[in-house]
Amino acid sequence: MEAQVIVNELETSAGQLNAESIDEIIRKVKTHDRIFVYGTGRSGLMLKAFAMRLMQIGLNAYVVGETTTPSVQKGDLLVVASASGETGSVCMTAQSALKQGTDLVVISSNPDSTLGRIQAPDIVIEAATKFSTSEASVQPLGSLFEQMLLVVFDTIILKMSREQQGANDDMARRHASLE
Repeated sequence: MEAQVIVNELETSAGQLNAESIDEIIRKVKTHDRIFVYGTGRSGLMLKAFAMRLMQIGLNAYVVGETTTPSVQKGDLLVVASASGETGSVCMTAQSALKQGTDLVVISSNPDSTLGRIQAPDIVIEAATKFSTSEASVQPLGSLFEQMLLVVFDTIILKMSREQQGANDDMARRHASLE
């Protein structure tokens, strides 16, 4: 069944994650007062989910492009993701953020990409992209990459929440109440 194929791919990909890389991203998140996220398409949706959880854990998190998002400042953190590393708006946003003194977290499948040349990826997820196929996945386009983004981001939140007494209750109190 296709669902089991997807789960198997996720298990293989998750087994390739580097715990030190996850911990380094957590360190970056914890040492910045404001965290911004940016991506497009399904990667952008996973980044929005991450921003939501960061807010629920009590951090100041913003999605670039939303009308209420403030301007970045020196010392802020921007998290970007692009499977191909060639998404023009992601590359331009990362470049602009660096020029403004913003620190950067990069997640990509292609360390040799334009994005990878702006900054070496903090995490490389082996997966297909809209431009290439991969032996790591039979799923279309960047599905494995996008699924793994959610796994990476939820791993970060889980590790951070385990460090805070009562984190789940605090997160529940910050959960949207106008639904």
